[in-house]
Amino acid sequence: MKSSLREFQNSAFSTPSAANMVAGSNSLRTTSVPQMLTSLREEDAAFDKVISTQRVERGQQVASPEAMASRMYVLMSGKVNLLCMNNEGRRLVIATLEPGAIFGEGALSSMSDPNVFAEAAEDALVWVIPSSEARNMTMQYPILGWGLLQTYGMRLMQVENSLEDVAYKKLPERLAALLITLHQDGGGVIKGISHQALADRLGTYRETVSAILRDFKRQGLVELGYRRIRLIDAETLREVAGMWDW
Repeated sequence: MKSSLREFQNSAFSTPSAANMVAGSNSLRTTSVPQMLTSLREEDAAFDKVISTQRVERGQQVASPEAMASRMYVLMSGKVNLLCMNNEGRRLVIATLEPGAIFGEGALSSMSDPNVFAEAAEDALVWVIPSSEARNMTMQYPILGWGLLQTYGMRLMQVENSLEDVAYKKLPERLAALLITLHQDGGGVIKGISHQALADRLGTYRETVSAILRDFKRQGLVELGYRRIRLIDAETLREVAGMWDW
């Protein structure tokens, strides 16, 4: 097992500078995937030649369902939501990806969901690999395959958590939990997120989210503004969400 891991690391970090990033016994899990890929691109002309760079502002589409089926994407900075949409136009965030995530697995096989697309949750920098090169690149550079597997695992965990919440929690509880999470990530006031974006995360309608938020406001739990939510009583919201420190 140790020998296999050593061979994997040697093949993944064939360039001198990239190898220095994982000196000693450090594993891939403790190293920044975007940092390693940046070094690889700087040092390997063949790798750089295949990659194109895409900058996307928050709220803009990163990849359509068709693009997800024909290109592989590497998220270098920012956050990206993977969403699906039903025939009524109702949107659902199925996963939120962070730097290092690799998606667009349809470029490697015919197994892609025609309803799933990617949208920037915040300003993002994405690398794009065309389907004609994706399979060879993944075989030649194991870091890409490893990142793809890591992303699969993370997405599966998010889906399982969402299913558990839907099964056992009512919408006010789920919204309270989401507000607490966004509050922690945002360092205070939740800025730049609309009621529609919250509804997309919860798989419900904007009007439903707005009604619950107004109820939270009446209870003195939040203060509402345009794309701005301030948590006044985070402790009570945690109780509503069923989030306790044991």
